[in-house]
Amino acid sequence: GHANAFRQGRRVGTYLVVGVNDDESITRCKGPPLMNDAERIAMVSSCKWVDEVVPMVPYVMSDEYVRFVIQKYRIDYVVHGDDPCIVDGRDVYESAQKLNKYRTIPRTEGVSTTEIVGRMLLLSRGHHALAQPDGQPGDSPDSP
Repeated sequence: GHANAFRQGRRVGTYLVVGVNDDESITRCKGPPLMNDAERIAMVSSCKWVDEVVPMVPYVMSDEYVRFVIQKYRIDYVVHGDDPCIVDGRDVYESAQKLNKYRTIPRTEGVSTTEIVGRMLLLSRGHHALAQPDGQPGDSPDSP
C-alpha cells in the first residue's frame, strides 16, 4: 500500500519528499510499530518514487511544524491517502488543509498493515512444524 501511495504521490508533482513518523508518536497514536525508525527510513529511502526522506516526523503535526517543513523542503502539497486519519478527534492533516496545501490520493484497496499484522498474530506456531521425510507433520522446532 505505501509503495503505491508513493507512486501516486510522485504524480502530484515532480519531486517526492516523504516524512517518516517517529516510533514514539506512532506508539502514542496507533500502538507500537512493527519496524523501528531506522528500518522504516531504510524502506522508504529504497523506494524508487521517493526522492528525499524527512525522518522523525510527528504523527500529529502542529501548525508550526507544517509551516516549517513546507518552507524548509519547498513542499507544494502534503499528500495522503483518502482514508481518514483522526487522532483524539482531530484530523492529523488539519494544519496542511488550513493552508490549502493538502491533497488526497486513492487508498490502495485490499492492502492494510493492520490486517496483515492481525493475520500474523493469528498464526499458530504449529504451522511451522517440521515435516518428516514422508511429508507428514513432525515436531515443531521448539519441541523437546
